[in-house]
Amino acid sequence: MNEAEGQSKVKLQKTHVLAVFRAGQQAFAEVEGLRGLVLRGLVLNYLIFFAATLILNGLFYFQVLAPFINWLFGAGDGFWASVGTVVLWSIQLTVAAVISLAALRFSVELMSFWHQSIVKRIIKNFRQIEETTFSLKAWLAELKYILKEALKACLNPLLLIFVGLVPIVGLPLVFLLESHLLGRQSVVVYLESLTNPEEAVELRKSWRWVPMRIGWLPAILTFIPFAGWVFLPLALTYEVVGFTYLVEKSRTS
Repeated sequence: MNEAEGQSKVKLQKTHVLAVFRAGQQAFAEVEGLRGLVLRGLVLNYLIFFAATLILNGLFYFQVLAPFINWLFGAGDGFWASVGTVVLWSIQLTVAAVISLAALRFSVELMSFWHQSIVKRIIKNFRQIEETTFSLKAWLAELKYILKEALKACLNPLLLIFVGLVPIVGLPLVFLLESHLLGRQSVVVYLESLTNPEEAVELRKSWRWVPMRIGWLPAILTFIPFAGWVFLPLALTYEVVGFTYLVEKSRTS
């Protein structure tokens, strides 16, 4: 019996972020080895995030901003040099925040590799699935796709900044877009684990509003500089775990 014939139909009730987080707690308590798998993924994510943030900020400061400010205002202890120092750090802190958010989105998108392993581990807790044989060509193609999506994710914060400048509707629109983009990751990583294309298409249509319903909490974290960004990977991973657990549990109910 193959996976498409052996799995039951999804009967997922209207879900929301609190239900997903409660399901995540149940999954951690029930699925063997899940905590260690998630912990390793989070450590890898934070290493990528901090490394990318330090490298990009260092390159911008030493190769672009500092030489330009020194050329424009001069060096030393004079009045203009002091003005230059204030301008330098005003620009650097602003750019550092943007770079940090872009690096975070890049690292989170790269976590898709790890999220796929997490999803498969949870699915195996409920039913047997066919093991796919390793193919270097397929692995490289998937890596290329994820890197492209990660680079696109780096541009999203910059684009959302311009959307936020729209009077009145700008900020609510940014929040809705962020909710959709962040919630979509939990849905997409599950759909990509399915081997039945017809089911994946059907579920994608029926779940069109799910990303926004489960993505609003991670979206709030993106509006909290630094502290919220640190907890964002954990929240997204928790949602991947909880959403997958809810869907698979609905098959057996």
